[in-house]
Amino acid sequence: MADENKTERPNGEAASGGATPEGPRAKPNGPGAAGGGKPGGGIGRELTEEEKAWVRNLTPEQKAKIRAMTPAQKKQLLAAAMLARQNAAADARQGPPGLIPTAASAARARPPGAGQQRPAGPGGQGQGAGSRPGGGQKQGPRQVQTAYADPFTPVKRMPKFGQLARHQKIIVAVCVTAIVVIATVLFGTDWVHIPGRDLGAMIRHNTDFLGESITLPRKPVSTTWQMMPHDEAGASVNEATHWQIIAVMQFSYEDMAALVAAAQDKPQAADAAIEIQHWFPADVKAAIQARPPRSIDPSPFFGERYKRGSAIIVTGTNTIVVRLLSD
Repeated sequence: MADENKTERPNGEAASGGATPEGPRAKPNGPGAAGGGKPGGGIGRELTEEEKAWVRNLTPEQKAKIRAMTPAQKKQLLAAAMLARQNAAADARQGPPGLIPTAASAARARPPGAGQQRPAGPGGQGQGAGSRPGGGQKQGPRQVQTAYADPFTPVKRMPKFGQLARHQKIIVAVCVTAIVVIATVLFGTDWVHIPGRDLGAMIRHNTDFLGESITLPRKPVSTTWQMMPHDEAGASVNEATHWQIIAVMQFSYEDMAALVAAAQDKPQAADAAIEIQHWFPADVKAAIQARPPRSIDPSPFFGERYKRGSAIIVTGTNTIVVRLLSD
């Protein structure tokens, strides 16, 4: 009975029964394995050589996911994969003429191959991340090395003088030489006079500093004074031993009245006569030129070193001018 119920198929397999004379039924291998053993991978046609090459690059996990798809999904996935390969090949052939491919364009122009991840298809399954049996990843085109350096790149460490180019060394040498020459002319010679460079040319307004050098019977409201070497032609500030102080002191009405009442008339010393200086306040210069000042005894203003000189009361003002000389 069993032999009568069996019918032979054209390929020699029995219609009913799970075994053949050679043993259990074997699963077919090859390009159609992804389709569960159906011809053409379960899409109703034979695969092309390009499609077979794509199937060979799939991993076992990816093949297992494809077997679980419906024939329609398999067709969509295969069409998307072939379209991606065609677009990659077209990008590799195209491009603006005369431009050197950059790293991004070189990576885009590489056709899908061994070790390269492909975009996921419908349903989220990958389209190939395996490596070829031959081993090793395919290398992309080599990038062109250029000698161009960005001038705006921050300098991490200043180069040494010996590492500079010849023209840079010349520029540095000229700049250093110019600085040395200018400093020598300004501070080492008398060719140029700089107001305020030394103590003798400085016009001061610090009343407390003035009180450290001379005596102030009453504290002035404001002072304008100068300290400079005296009777030592050509002597520098460091070499001078004799000094003079010329001070214009303005007092309040009460203090000025007390100073005038206590003042004693005394002619100016011949070697310490007070002359109008260019730095005197404008109202003091005008008052001295308008009316002769009153010469008084300068002793109330003497200091520890300054024990001779002259003093005048500027008529019509609350100002006293002194010129004191050191011993």
